[in-house]
Amino acid sequence: MKLKTAISKINALLKKHGIESSILESTIIASYILKKDDCFILSNPDFQISESIFEKMFTMAANRVAGVPLAYLTHKKEFMGLNFYVNENVLIPRPETELLVQEAIGFIQKYNFKNIVDLCTGSGAIAISIEHFTCVNVAACDISYKALKVASINKKLHQSNIYLVNSNLLFAFKGPIDMIVSNPPYILPSEFDSLSNEVKKEPKIALLCDEDYLLIKTIIEQSSRLAKFLLMEISPNMKIFLEQFDKLFCIKKDYAGLDRVAIFRF
Repeated sequence: MKLKTAISKINALLKKHGIESSILESTIIASYILKKDDCFILSNPDFQISESIFEKMFTMAANRVAGVPLAYLTHKKEFMGLNFYVNENVLIPRPETELLVQEAIGFIQKYNFKNIVDLCTGSGAIAISIEHFTCVNVAACDISYKALKVASINKKLHQSNIYLVNSNLLFAFKGPIDMIVSNPPYILPSEFDSLSNEVKKEPKIALLCDEDYLLIKTIIEQSSRLAKFLLMEISPNMKIFLEQFDKLFCIKKDYAGLDRVAIFRF
């Protein structure tokens, strides 16, 4: 079977089941299974593939149709221009979280910060990206051993010097810390059903907060005793809750105009 025929069939399957970027994803699937880059895939439409290779492509596409995020199938996601390994034990890094990293980099450069903690690090993408662009010391903290295993893989992948810490929130730290950066669980349990099927495949421990935002409140209170600044990704509907804290410095909007990063100054 010609490669272009296989990709066409995969594209048709994805499109039939409502995958919006079906053409792109069918190419990515082919690239992953064949272990070839996109340039090869696009430049060799008549390349012959075996039936067994097509079956692997079809199986991967079927998993995608079943709602498994593409990043979990390829174990790869780009963030801040860097490639990271991901699996079902961590959140998939998202473009809107890049705003959090960009703000953190700006504060590091402005105040010459040296010691940073990335709380709820997951894949380690935030911590590694901050280190990559600033060369500061970053401790990457998470309560999940499975998440830290993924962060460890990314640490080796990027030859990073981040320090991995297994801790429930900030209980393992004594300070002083220049800045804490965090993308914590902030989805309310009552909001879970409204999430897309793909997002629901991601680990609930990294998605769901409690209904009263007690987790977020604890992060703010702990940070106030340990750090100069806290930069935290938030849900757009958290503004009213956050305005009760007198140490709230400002809230930054993302490129969609939604409240996305809360900045606290202590």
